[in-house]
Amino acid sequence: MKTERLTRIVWVNRVLLSHYRRHPLQAIFLLLGLTLGVALWSAVELINGHARTSYADAEQFLGADAHFWIRPTGENAAVSQQDYIRLRRLGFVELYPIIEARLQTREQDWLILLATDFMALPIADAQNNSSETATPFVGDALAFMTPPFQTAVPESLASELGINPGDQLTLTNGQRLPPATLQSRPQQGERLVVDMAAAFEVLNRDNFDYLGVTKLSASREQALRQALPEGLILTRNQQSLDLQELTDSLHIQLAAMGWLAFVVGLFIVFNAVRFSLWMRQATLTTLREMGIGLDDLALAIALEALFWSVLGTLLGGGLGFLLGNLLLPTVSSSLGSLYGAIITPTVTLTARHLLQAAIMTLLGVTVAVAGPIWLSARRSIRQQQHQTLDQQFQPRQLGVQSLSAVALLGLAALYYFQIDSVSDGFVLLALVLFGSALSLPPLLYGAFWLAARSMPASWWRLRWAMRDAFAQLPHLRIAMMALLLALVANLGVSTLVGSFRIAFTDWLTVRMSADVYVQSATLDADALLTQAPLKVQASHARTGLNLRWQDRPTEIRGVNTQAPDMRSLPLALSEPNALSQWAEQGHLRPILANEQVHHLAGVNLGESVSLPTDTGTVDFQVVGFFHDYGNPYYAFYLPKATVSQYWKNAQPMGLAIWLQDTNLQAFEPDLLDAGAEPGDWIDQRQLMSVALQIFERTFAITGALNTLTLGVAGVALFAALMSIHQQRLHQYAHWRALGVNQQEWLLIVGGPLAGMVMVTGLLAIPLGAVLSALLIADINIIAFGWSMPLNWSWHPVANLAILTTLTLILTGLTALWRVQRQLPNALIRLGGTA
Repeated sequence: MKTERLTRIVWVNRVLLSHYRRHPLQAIFLLLGLTLGVALWSAVELINGHARTSYADAEQFLGADAHFWIRPTGENAAVSQQDYIRLRRLGFVELYPIIEARLQTREQDWLILLATDFMALPIADAQNNSSETATPFVGDALAFMTPPFQTAVPESLASELGINPGDQLTLTNGQRLPPATLQSRPQQGERLVVDMAAAFEVLNRDNFDYLGVTKLSASREQALRQALPEGLILTRNQQSLDLQELTDSLHIQLAAMGWLAFVVGLFIVFNAVRFSLWMRQATLTTLREMGIGLDDLALAIALEALFWSVLGTLLGGGLGFLLGNLLLPTVSSSLGSLYGAIITPTVTLTARHLLQAAIMTLLGVTVAVAGPIWLSARRSIRQQQHQTLDQQFQPRQLGVQSLSAVALLGLAALYYFQIDSVSDGFVLLALVLFGSALSLPPLLYGAFWLAARSMPASWWRLRWAMRDAFAQLPHLRIAMMALLLALVANLGVSTLVGSFRIAFTDWLTVRMSADVYVQSATLDADALLTQAPLKVQASHARTGLNLRWQDRPTEIRGVNTQAPDMRSLPLALSEPNALSQWAEQGHLRPILANEQVHHLAGVNLGESVSLPTDTGTVDFQVVGFFHDYGNPYYAFYLPKATVSQYWKNAQPMGLAIWLQDTNLQAFEPDLLDAGAEPGDWIDQRQLMSVALQIFERTFAITGALNTLTLGVAGVALFAALMSIHQQRLHQYAHWRALGVNQQEWLLIVGGPLAGMVMVTGLLAIPLGAVLSALLIADINIIAFGWSMPLNWSWHPVANLAILTTLTLILTGLTALWRVQRQLPNALIRLGGTA
């Protein structure tokens, strides 16, 4: 009996799948929708998962555990070799030295150089007190550690800079790095790595920036703290936790865009399924009348869904893997620039990822394929045997869609006052987007009804076209909804990026108004300003330190309150005369905080913040919040004297100089005479250029996903047009027999399509404005703590209009070509001569 049923199920499946053999275009569109949707979703999931795995590995340095750091405090700017050697001789073999330097090449490329003593670098996860060392080399270890040494360059960075094995990069100070070898270490990222001896020679120094420490027992940690000389402090490495918390909002936004692409891809599947249903109604009815039970038909449908899900998993998962590797370098660069995260440049395809893709594909197929086919199977035995797609789209369905749209939009209005997290914000956006999408078909129906009613009787061709819109709308409504979602997402995100670009550029113009910025350990700033008083208009020497406040990395900066950039500091929210109060430092100890403290930490104007100082916790009163775009940390500004009073370990943070004639080339000899080394300074234009490049890289992934989503919507429109013309060929044959020529056919068929796209585009404009307002005024602040004005621009609207028009023309011409090819056969069948 089981064998007989299995044979029957196989036979039913062959009958159902034979439809796609006779109509391969529908199979292509169904598979294309699944593949594209799953590919974009899985690419984002791969990137997010890969990044989070890298965060978990952040407690490593070049393959060695780094559970603690030993950093200099007070006036010390580095860790001396003598202190390091003494600690090693005391038995603390868990220590290893690190140099981290920022270099500029003669080609104006900025690079990060890492150096360590690889003979002292412990193996990751080694037991406490182990003297084993990590193997740092792929090639010749002796060549790496002995003159002329070698520079380990990641292949991705070598490709970007045009570096070949053996090349030596020349720095602005004339020094040359050791010959390049293309290899990389774990957590190296886009940084160069050399042996410590090579770094001493290139950087002309003999001390370390800090020491790394592997995992310690409680007793060893206490012993190490007691053994540390004055001027050194042991701190726990919390980078992994910080990265996961700081980047969480960014990954949620990427995930939301991946889900949007998946939903738009499913719309293609819905369209393909609806047309396959229409063409298989007779088959399903016949199978029921032949005695195939609902349980057997359900099992056959489940097997068909499994078949499509397997194909979708293989193709979508594979394409997502390729796309993830293509987009990852951009995401990696952005995360490195904003958060200092080290992300390896390639993702790996894991069994977990394939399982996720399979589950997503199966869910998509179940919703888009199995459900409608099952409903059709149940209806076909009770209802009329022949039911057209037009009959399936009745005014009752319009009413249901309208009520659903109103319900979703009403729920969004109520939910707006409840959002307090990024996840809540994207739930709100989903309600707005899908409520708007559901409202589109009733709006299109009403627009064409009004157009048809208002036209004079003499305009019979246009009246025919408007009436034909009611025949096309059931077929195209899902494609129009997909197009609306893509257009709204593009407009909203484009407006967000454009507004952020304007606010960021204006903010940089004030914050980076100095002509030259100097970061040098050898510069005598007092001598420089004394020797060149006629060339220097103003200067600003900052001090600062980093600490933890509310369990988050926090920056304390000591500034010159009379410097030009501080006198014009852009404040987002402040008390009257806030800058004057802050500069005078009354008994309430006024302080300025960045917006992140206000929006993310919940501190309001006039409230006190308790900061840990050298003398204990001290309260400061917040008198203003300043814009601080791009900074993921909390930040507080105080006069330099106040910072020196409460934190003895505040370090110099560089010198900004405003020149009288802005001639940096004429000022460079004065910098050299004052002790600065070539490469220790950078002019404003270079710094602005680097900052703007980081900005563009940060939003490159957003633009790419937006473009791909719009492309998927274009495919949905193309698929719908191909299917509708296939189904209506017999009608076109009747029209041709009645004398309708090609131009009239284009007007009757293309006019309603153009009208639908135009109404969709017009509706997308206000919805895009609403989306951008929600992103800027709510989600952006909740996620990052940055506020900015909404700057509406018609350029994205014009670009999307051009792109949509080109898509419409391409799909229309393709449909026309296909119809013209098939119309002769349709005419032959109409005449009964076939």
